[in-house]
Amino acid sequence: MMSLKPRVPDFKELLRKVRETLFRREDAKLGSLVEMTGDEEMSHLLDTLPLKEKRRLFLALPPERRVRVLEHLSAYGSGVILAALPKDAVAVMIAAAESDDAVDIIQMLDDPMRSRVIADLRVADPRGLLPLLGFDAETAGGLMQTELAKFKPQAAIEEVRRSLAPGGGKPKKTQAVYVVDDNDALVGVVPLIHLISVPATATLQEVMTAPSVTVPATLRQAEVAQLFDDHNATELPVVGPRGRLLGRITADDIFEVMESEYAEDIARLTGVPEDDRITDPVFVTVRRRLPWLVVNLGTAVLASFVVGLFQATIAEVVILAAIMPIIAGMGGNAATQTLGVAVRAIALGELHHLNTRRAVARQVAAGTINGLVTGLIMAGLALAWTGKKDLAGVIAVAMTVNLFIAGLGGAAVPIILKRFKIDPALASSVFVTTMTDCCGFFVFLGLASVVL
Repeated sequence: MMSLKPRVPDFKELLRKVRETLFRREDAKLGSLVEMTGDEEMSHLLDTLPLKEKRRLFLALPPERRVRVLEHLSAYGSGVILAALPKDAVAVMIAAAESDDAVDIIQMLDDPMRSRVIADLRVADPRGLLPLLGFDAETAGGLMQTELAKFKPQAAIEEVRRSLAPGGGKPKKTQAVYVVDDNDALVGVVPLIHLISVPATATLQEVMTAPSVTVPATLRQAEVAQLFDDHNATELPVVGPRGRLLGRITADDIFEVMESEYAEDIARLTGVPEDDRITDPVFVTVRRRLPWLVVNLGTAVLASFVVGLFQATIAEVVILAAIMPIIAGMGGNAATQTLGVAVRAIALGELHHLNTRRAVARQVAAGTINGLVTGLIMAGLALAWTGKKDLAGVIAVAMTVNLFIAGLGGAAVPIILKRFKIDPALASSVFVTTMTDCCGFFVFLGLASVVL
């Protein structure tokens, strides 16, 4: 007989039931609602509730689920919930989390709570979380987890199998057994699947191989992701000075890094902080976005200053005012296309000293050709519209020059910023947009004042 799964209510119905259950303090019913709700859906529920109800619903979750749900919340939402939790609830959640997630939770706490948690860890830190807090969050040390299947070379295969069995004390989700010497330096690796076929009486020293690749703890996360890609790896060991084994990074950690990096680059290209979420309160959104808008206002004023230099020309040939936005808009669109390709190439490591000049030259050439084609199309429309050949020629030249600048700026600016250790996704759009607007207006209006 087929068993039927409980029907999950739609979001509005679920929200109504959760609020009603919280109001009536029906804990048993709340528990059943929690069980039928997914982690991501639970995060949406928490976003819609007042703070007191957020706290009660979050505490109704088992500790392991609290960790997972926290990952789906915005930076603001997770910060608000963590700040409202008692210390013992935070401690339980940290204990339930894997070491890398536990460190993330500690770093999200407000200063007083973080200090209390760290003070407790100084008394007892069986999982070695304190050293992890010393690593930059965007390095291998910040990504790794300390739960390891780690043994000495003389360990027998049977002993290793017992340790990896449920209840044996070793992590369940592991792809390899790591072999270390008396100083905890990594000396060998045994893929987990190999343990099945080797004799139980053999030792790890007899079957281990030298690690093909290790990850320095200080390596940046983008380079760690590149290592995983280069070696098609699902798990890599992280080492410190003198090859000491510190932890491991798994493929799911890298997937999260790649997703985060992609979302961060997209957000920064649009001038939005990477932790900005649509569910955040208005005052938080305003505080994050306003500084960027002020910067853009400054660049717009600069572009308007360039236009102001040609007031007499615009007053004499009024049609120029209608065509100016087309020139600037096409330059901005072309620059955005090139900028997106360049930032992606930098993020994926596709640009290096051997191909940088050629890549920039190709983008400039593509921009120039696109400018020429679109310039001729616009010139033809202007000629049919106004009957003025001189104006058509000015438009064709201005469009070609502006898209040339768009190709040059969109490709070169991110590379230059990268060399100065400035995030190209964050700062490139300001410089490139300013270049295309100011240069586009100057070339178009300058040619018009000479020719027309």
